[in-house]
Amino acid sequence: MYKPLAHFLSHLNGPERRFLERCAEVGNVDAIFQQGFVDYFPLGLRDKGMELLARAFAEGSVEAGYLCAMLLMYHHEDEEEVQMGVQMMEDIRISGQLESCSKFFSGISKDVVVLLLEMYAPG
Repeated sequence: MYKPLAHFLSHLNGPERRFLERCAEVGNVDAIFQQGFVDYFPLGLRDKGMELLARAFAEGSVEAGYLCAMLLMYHHEDEEEVQMGVQMMEDIRISGQLESCSKFFSGISKDVVVLLLEMYAPG
């Protein structure tokens, strides 16, 4: 799943984006997660991105919950939101999926670097 996510970062206004939005509209959890990721980071739509990530987590995407928890704990100043992030992370830890989430996001980081190197390669 993380390779298509990195791919969407370089196609924010094309047919790929419209396809992603349509999939999210009909309830595809992976698409909701991807749209939340793209909305939050490259597009800077923080509230909409968090809403979509929380929705994807509620519908079963542990990766969306992990990202949402990390953002709440480290990119929000409201104490209630920080505590919500801590609780989400604790729920993920208790479920035994914390390590798989860490590996998932390590993969995204590597693929984004490769994508950026390809985009800005000379010649």
